[in-house]
Amino acid sequence: MNGRSGQNRTPFPRTPRPGDGPGQDGVPDPRRHTDAGPGPRGGRGGHIGVFTFPAYAHIAPALPTLAELVRRGHRVSCFVAERFTEMVAAVGADPVVYPSDFPWSDGIRGDGLEGMLHFFAEGHAPLRTAVELFRDDPPDLLAHDLAASEAARLLARERGVPVVQLCCTFASSADFSMTERQFAETTAPPPQTPITADHPEIVTFLERRAALLRECGVADLPLDGFGAEHGPNVVFLPKAFQIAPETFDDRFTFIGPALPTPPPADEGWRPPGDGRRVALLSLGSSYTPDQSAFLRFCAQALADDGWHVVTTLGNRARAEELGELPRTVEIHPWLNHAEVLRHASVFVTHSGMGSVMESLDHGVPMVLVPFHEEQRVIAQQAQDLGLGRKLLRETITPGALRAAAGEAATSPRVRDAVASMRRQVRGCGGAALGADVIESLLDPARTPIPSGK
Repeated sequence: MNGRSGQNRTPFPRTPRPGDGPGQDGVPDPRRHTDAGPGPRGGRGGHIGVFTFPAYAHIAPALPTLAELVRRGHRVSCFVAERFTEMVAAVGADPVVYPSDFPWSDGIRGDGLEGMLHFFAEGHAPLRTAVELFRDDPPDLLAHDLAASEAARLLARERGVPVVQLCCTFASSADFSMTERQFAETTAPPPQTPITADHPEIVTFLERRAALLRECGVADLPLDGFGAEHGPNVVFLPKAFQIAPETFDDRFTFIGPALPTPPPADEGWRPPGDGRRVALLSLGSSYTPDQSAFLRFCAQALADDGWHVVTTLGNRARAEELGELPRTVEIHPWLNHAEVLRHASVFVTHSGMGSVMESLDHGVPMVLVPFHEEQRVIAQQAQDLGLGRKLLRETITPGALRAAAGEAATSPRVRDAVASMRRQVRGCGGAALGADVIESLLDPARTPIPSGK
């Protein structure tokens, strides 16, 4: 997941809403604004419903595009778990809280079936809330995170409005499946007994789902031939970083990451000035076991090799859990990573897509230490593209970490690959192109600029 755990919890300033007077804050990246286009059917603006997945790494990449839509005069209703309301409201969208039971704070426990059912249940958790809102305030378009698709797709089908998928990680095509690639990376033991359709937990889940769909009046809607694999997708990474990019057609627009503008160079974090190379160390915001112990392991190994190590903890570790460390190790609960990356020679990262994109945006090579399956896929792709070195936590040694950091920081091959990908990251079109794509669905007369990156 996204590694921006060292940043403030509300990373973007508030976006002016239609009707705001002068003097309000602007959107995160004013360099990428375009003129507002017409709303649906020639109106002044559309009503866009956005279905999110309750994780920072899934919500944050979409915020600049939502901010741009608000700036252009559209109204955005964003379905979120309660803890993300402030984050969404800060960019001018209207947060709509739905009841989420997804166990993100402590991670999914139990077997693979339990985790799968948690994801499926979250996909239709906003359904009652959305039906109630849209009864008197219908949407013109629905957008959904790739992990929160079912409620959006059902309601788009029921209401006959366009639907677009928002991809915060690798997209899937007819010839590449991110789901299959993640399954190939799993380290969990196989279930002791085969999981079949008549498993009691699956039967109970399907009964509850059927009752919910009947209650909401969408039980009989077919979804065959409808949805992300058949319609438009906005992907928050450059096409050059996508696995199997040649398999993606013009239904996929790769807009790249739209990152917040860092503070001026004379503000924010500064290196100590003792000549040591700077390494940024972060394990992101998603749950991993023994996080404090692994942070300590990495910080100690790098400090012993002459690095100045800036460590951000996020909300899953405390400084006292890391114990006493060398004076060349800084510990921060929260810190804007951009302030450090502009001085860093390497980023030791958990391989969340947000962290990887931010590192590339600053031209910083990586040592990738993934844990979750998605992170392992991202880390492998980064290594395959020559952007850094991947190390597995279950086999890593201090010597291997030091060697990987040294190679990433000094290799001309890595430096050139990172510089090339940095140009791709910065040349995709960002939030403005994402808003163009969505506006083209609201008003078919508008055509977004094709994504060639």
